[in-house]
Amino acid sequence: MIRLLTNQTRDYAWGSSTLISDYFGIPETGKPMAEIWFGTHLGSLTNVVGQEEQTLLALRDNEPLSFLLKILAAGNPLSLQAHPNSQQAREGFARENTAGIPLSAHNRNYKDDKHKPEMLVALTPFEALVGFRPAAESYALFQALAESSNPILSGAFSGWLSVLKTGLDKFFVLVSQLRGELTEVTNALAQLDPSDFGRDGDHIELIKELQVLYPGDPGIVVSLLMNLMRLEPQQAVQIAAGQVHAYVRGLGVEIMASSDNVLRGGLTSKHIDVDEFRKVVVFAEVEPQTQRAKQLANGLFEYPRVVSDYLLYRIEVAATNLLADLKIPEAAIILCTSGEVAVGNSLGEREVLTRGQAAYLDQANFYSFSGSGTAYLATS
Repeated sequence: MIRLLTNQTRDYAWGSSTLISDYFGIPETGKPMAEIWFGTHLGSLTNVVGQEEQTLLALRDNEPLSFLLKILAAGNPLSLQAHPNSQQAREGFARENTAGIPLSAHNRNYKDDKHKPEMLVALTPFEALVGFRPAAESYALFQALAESSNPILSGAFSGWLSVLKTGLDKFFVLVSQLRGELTEVTNALAQLDPSDFGRDGDHIELIKELQVLYPGDPGIVVSLLMNLMRLEPQQAVQIAAGQVHAYVRGLGVEIMASSDNVLRGGLTSKHIDVDEFRKVVVFAEVEPQTQRAKQLANGLFEYPRVVSDYLLYRIEVAATNLLADLKIPEAAIILCTSGEVAVGNSLGEREVLTRGQAAYLDQANFYSFSGSGTAYLATS
């Protein structure tokens, strides 16, 4: 089975008005174009092209996929966020159901009972805050700010440094309690010259942007404690359950367990539940690794697999190479990101995908890929 898929662009405020339209040739909507979902999650059901608005979930007899594939376009930084593990998701979803909180309520934390590990592969240069940086780096930056000639900064960071040394968790609680009282501090941070801070200059530069978008938000201070990553096209980053992160800017393909559970800790106008966020976040130092796909064959690349919910491949075909008779044992979704990629199967079906088009693959023993283009194939 090969079925073309379609879905609407989600217009979250942080979305870009140009990235998706420029890269994929999808018409602009006049609103921010943040994400396009391909999967069976109820939050944005994917439709089957030419089947009278039949959803992919209905095509699968209401059997959901374990993964969700997205196009993600960040024009502005996303919220400071983390996702629950399986146990936290089950317990949180049941607890809020028992409390009678509607799924659509603004203060709902858990939209389903699934965990949400994820991986983002950059299509354009991509920036992201991922995990808490090594403690020595954070201490050094806070010490420099505590020694600032600006009394607002020196006063705040002198006290904060001692709290930070007792633990990331304790510092997060402290700064979160100061919501509404941090505008002078974050404004002073935004006035700093990034060139005075060496390798931390990029963090200071980002704060200038965050202060314009979310003046006085505690997440601005927390961002100083996080790793600022830069991905080049085709590079990936894995986000484990409990890992605090915030995508900053760029276009990418994102794959995740089929969930919409997001706990927010700052940099947003949406609901923030500090206590629940603390329960989900792993307050530990990490050094996130930029990952590349492993070449399995000419034109076939596999990204590192860390959970059973999803597996992602990159397919590159051209006149000089095609991929024939690949066995894909589980249902899959393929998304063309450049050129044209023709998909055929052992049942004699064939579809040609152009950039931005996706298709669902199932119930065939073997698939072949040809043409001249690049595609990402998600399966479980």
